[in-house]
Amino acid sequence: MATVVAATAVSGGVDLVVRRSDGTLTDVALNHAELRTAAVPINDAKGDPQRALAGLWGRWMQYAVPRIRSAVLATRPLRPYAHQDEAVFTHMLAQPRLRFLLADEPGTGKTIMTGMYIAEGTRRGLVPGRTVVVVPAHLVTKWKQDLRRYFAIEAATITPEVARDPKDLDPRVSVWVVSLDLYTYNPDVRRKVAGVRASWSLAAFDEAHRLTPTSQYLGAARDLANRSHHLLLLTATPHRGKEHYFRALLNLLDPTLYPWDPRQSEYDRALKPSTLSFLRRMKEELKGFDGADLFPPRFAETVPVDLSGPEATAYTAVMDYVDVHYGENATLARSIYGKRAASSLVAAAATVRRRAEALKGPASSRTGAVVPEEFARSDGTVDLAVEDDEVWQRAENVLIRARSRDKGSELAAIEGVLTAIDQAAAPGPSTKWRRAQELLAIHGIAPGQGQLLVFTEFADTARWLAERFEVAGYSVEVLQGAVGHHERDRLQQRFLAGLFQILVSTDAGGEGIDLQSAHVMINWDIPWSLVRLEQRMGRLHRIGQSQPVHIYHLVAPQTREGRVQEVMLGNLQAAGESLGGRIFDLMDATADRAGFDYTRALTEAQAGRDVAVPAVAELLATAKELVRDENRLHTPANTDAALERFRSDRLEAINPVIVDGFVDQLAFAERWKLGPGPAKGIRQLIATRLLPPALGGMHDVMVAADGASVRKAINDGAQGLDDVVVLGPTEEPFHELTDLAMRIGESDLIRGTVLTDPASLTDYTLLVFDAEVEIHDGIRRRRQKSPVLIRYSGAGAFESAWESLMLLTPSGAVRRAAPPLSPALRHDVEQEARAALAREAARARAERGAWVDQARRQLDQVEYRYLDELEDLPAPERRERMVRFGRLKNNRLAQLDDISRVGQSAPRLVGWAYVVGEARVDQLGYDPDSEAVAVAAVLAELERLGFDVDDRQSAGVGYDLLARHRTTREQRLVEVKGLQASLAPVWLEQHEWAQAQQRGQDYWLYVVVDCTTTPAVAVRVQDPADLLASGPRRIERFQIKVADLRRLMGEQR
Repeated sequence: MATVVAATAVSGGVDLVVRRSDGTLTDVALNHAELRTAAVPINDAKGDPQRALAGLWGRWMQYAVPRIRSAVLATRPLRPYAHQDEAVFTHMLAQPRLRFLLADEPGTGKTIMTGMYIAEGTRRGLVPGRTVVVVPAHLVTKWKQDLRRYFAIEAATITPEVARDPKDLDPRVSVWVVSLDLYTYNPDVRRKVAGVRASWSLAAFDEAHRLTPTSQYLGAARDLANRSHHLLLLTATPHRGKEHYFRALLNLLDPTLYPWDPRQSEYDRALKPSTLSFLRRMKEELKGFDGADLFPPRFAETVPVDLSGPEATAYTAVMDYVDVHYGENATLARSIYGKRAASSLVAAAATVRRRAEALKGPASSRTGAVVPEEFARSDGTVDLAVEDDEVWQRAENVLIRARSRDKGSELAAIEGVLTAIDQAAAPGPSTKWRRAQELLAIHGIAPGQGQLLVFTEFADTARWLAERFEVAGYSVEVLQGAVGHHERDRLQQRFLAGLFQILVSTDAGGEGIDLQSAHVMINWDIPWSLVRLEQRMGRLHRIGQSQPVHIYHLVAPQTREGRVQEVMLGNLQAAGESLGGRIFDLMDATADRAGFDYTRALTEAQAGRDVAVPAVAELLATAKELVRDENRLHTPANTDAALERFRSDRLEAINPVIVDGFVDQLAFAERWKLGPGPAKGIRQLIATRLLPPALGGMHDVMVAADGASVRKAINDGAQGLDDVVVLGPTEEPFHELTDLAMRIGESDLIRGTVLTDPASLTDYTLLVFDAEVEIHDGIRRRRQKSPVLIRYSGAGAFESAWESLMLLTPSGAVRRAAPPLSPALRHDVEQEARAALAREAARARAERGAWVDQARRQLDQVEYRYLDELEDLPAPERRERMVRFGRLKNNRLAQLDDISRVGQSAPRLVGWAYVVGEARVDQLGYDPDSEAVAVAAVLAELERLGFDVDDRQSAGVGYDLLARHRTTREQRLVEVKGLQASLAPVWLEQHEWAQAQQRGQDYWLYVVVDCTTTPAVAVRVQDPADLLASGPRRIERFQIKVADLRRLMGEQR
C-alpha cells in the first residue's frame, strides 16, 4: 500500500513519488500495463475481518512495545533491584546523549546495569548502532557471558585477527568486547576501534579507574570517546583521594562541563559532579525486593599464626640465603622468596629448587640480572608496588637465571635451605593449616558441608592446599591464572551451584569473579597491595550474598614483614569497626592519605629496618575524611520511587497472555494451525505455506511467549527445544511479526471492515491513525511511531485504549452493512486524533524539558565554578580560557535547544472498522442499571481503606478502578460487577479475563448484590485467575458460575 505524492508522465509509463506505509518516500517507475493493474482502495467496509483485526493488533503492538518502560526485561530471567532500575531508567535512559560515570560500590551490579542500558536503549532507538565495551582482558569472557545470559545479546570479541582484517567489523554484530590493553597497545585494534572509519553509538569502559593521567589508557579512551555518541564509564573507585585523577575521568566524559588541566594537580575545593554525569550509591543503603538490606554485614579478622620452631628456622634459612647471595638485587629477591616462604614452605621450596636447577645447568643459560623496568623508580630504588602478575613472573625468572657470584657456595646454601624446609614439613600439618581448620570448625564447614574460598598469591601454594583439602575429605578445585576463560566460567558456575566445597584461587585467577554462594574466605597469604586485598574481599560480598561474610587474614608475625601486616591490618580492622565496615573498600586510599606507603613499609621490614605503622586513631581520622569525601559524591538511592515504578510496570506489561493473543490473531489471518507443544507455554505452529523468516521459514515451528517457559521445560528435562522461537515483546521475531501483521491488514483496514463486540450494547466505529512524534537526540532528529485509536459513536469521538481490541471478534456469517464514513464523523475523529497526538507530544516535551532545565542549571553552575578557579591566573590566560569556555557553552546551549523541541506529524487515517454491539442485557452477567451503584459502593469502601482511586470505566482497559494505597502503595486493579438482586453468574469479558490472567495479584474482582435496594459487596477476591483454575488460559469471554463465586467468598475469608 502506498500513497502517490507526485506523478510525471514519461514515454511508456509514469514516474511516481510515493509514500510507503512506514512514512518514507521512494521513487517508482511503472509502465502502462503495470499501471492498469494498480488498485485504488475504496471505503466499502468489505475488507476481510480476520486480516483487518490482525492489522489492528499489529498497530497496538507498534504503539505499546516502545512505550513499555522496561520491556527488555519482561521476558528475561533478570529481575533488577531498585537501585539498578533507578540508575538505568531514571538517570541514564532519560538522557538524549549519555556521558556518564557509574560509580556504585563494588558488587552492586554495574555490569547488569550496563546490559540493561544497552538492551533498553537499543529498543528505544537511543542506541541505534553498534556498542563497544572495553574491559580488562580477564573480564572479556565474563562480559560476553553475562550479556548472553541476562539479555540474549550475542557479543563478539575484537581480537588482533579481527582487527587485521581490512573489511569493516561484521555489521550483523551489534555489541563488541575488547581488552583494554589490546585496544591501547595494539595498533591494528586501536585503528579498528577508534580510527577514522570507526563510529559507535555507545562506548563503555569497565574498571575505568585505570584510565589515569599517568597511563596511556586515558589517551586511548579519549580517542574512542570522540568516536562515540554515548560514553559510559564504570568503576567502584572513582576518587580514592586523588582529585586530579577524578577530574581527568570527568573531563573524559564531558570537556565542556568538566575542564581539566593536566599540569594542575592541586585544587582549592573538591568537585561534586551532577547526577546528569555521575552516580554513586553505597552498599549499606541498598535494599532487596522485600525491603531488607541487600548486602549483609562483612567482618574481617587478622589471625596470627605462631610458626613452630622448625618452620621459623626454615623461613630464616630462606631469607638468610637471599641476603647473602643476591647482593644488589636483594630487595627484589627478598620480596619474591620472602613472600613465598611466608605463604608456604612448598612454594618457597619450589622456587629454591628452580634456582638450583638453573645453577646446575649450562653457564650459557644464566644471564645478567636485568630487573624488569616496571620495578625501577626514578631515584634508582626498586618499586615493589607492581600488580601485574606477568611482570612478577618475569622478575622471578630473571633472578632464577641470574649469574652467581659463587656458584659452589650458593648451591651449598641451597642444600641447607632445602634441608631446613624438609625438616619443617616432616612433623605433619603446618601451623597455618591447623589454624585454618579451627576457623572452618567455627563455621561448621566440614567434608560434605559448607563452602569456602581460599586466596593465595602462588600457584604452588594453591596446588598444595588443594591436595591437603582433598586428603581431608573435601571436594576442591583450583583457579589460577593459567586457567582459560571458559574453564574459569565453568568453575564459577559449578561453585555457585554448590557442586564442590572449596575453591582455592590465586589473585590472577580470581579477579573479577563472583562467588557469593560461600560466605567464609581465608587469605592464606597477604598481598603487598591493599588494592588487591580489597578485590579479594569483594568476591563474596556481592548481590546475592544471603549471609554475613567472614574474612580471615592469616599472618605469621615471626616473618620479617608479618609484624607490619598484623599491626596494619589489625588497626584497619579496628578503624573499620567504628565505620560500620565502610573501610573495607577504602583500605588503600586510607593508607595513602595517611602518608603510609604499605608496599615500601613491607620492603623496609624485609630488609630488617624498623617501620612505624599508623595508629588506629590516625587511620580512623583519615578513613573518616575519605568517608566524608565518599558521602560528598554519594547519591541516595531512591528505593521507594523505584518500587512505585515496578508497580506501574505491571500495568503496562505486554506479557505472555497478550503475546499469545497476538499470535492467535495472526494465525487466524494467515490460516496457520496452533496446537500444544512439548511443554506448558510452548506451542506448535503449522502452516501449509512457508512461514515467514521470523518463524524460521519452514512449514512448522515451536513458539513460546517468553523465555521462562523454555527454561523451565529444559530444567524439567525436555529435549529438542533449541529451535523454539521466543516471541517476547523485545525479541526480533516479535518485531518482524508486528510488521507482518500490519502489512497483512493494511489494505483491508483502509477498505474498512465489520467486527463485533460481544460486550457492547450499541454499535460504534473504530478508526486508526498513523502518526509520529519527532524528537532530537543532540545530533540528529528521529521519529517515533505513535498510532492513535479513536472510537466514534452517538456520544462523539474519543481516544480509545488499545486493550479494547481484545473485545473484538470477526463478524459472523451474516454481516451487517456498515454506514459510510460521514463528513461529520471524519471531522470529529480527525480533531480527536490531533488532540490525542498533541497529548503524546506534550508528554514527551515535558519529559525532555525537565532534563534540559536540569542540564542548563548544571551548565550555569559549572561556569560559576570554572570562572572562580580562573581567578588566580594571569589576565591574558584567564581571558583566553573564558572565551574558549564561552564558545563551548554556546554550542551546548544550542544543542539543548534542539533537544527540547518536540514535533508531531499530521495524523493520517489508515483504517477503520464498524463494530456491531452484540451484547444483550440478559447475557451481560451484570445489570447495566446496577453498575453505577456497584462501582460507587466499591469506590466508597476503597476510599475508607485509605486508597486513592482513579475511575477507568470508560477507558476499555479491562478493569473499572485503579486503586493505590496512600501509605503502603499497594495497587489494585478492580473489576466491579453489579447485580440487581442476589448472587448470580457473572461474565468476565475477553479483555477483563485477559487482564485477570496478566496482572495476577494486582487484579481484584468485586461483585455487589442487591444494587436496587441495599447494595453490599458479596465477593471481593484477589487474583481470581489463579483461584479459578478451571478458567481458560487464553483471551476469551468467561462465565463464573454461582458455585465458583461462593467458593471465592470462602477464599476471601
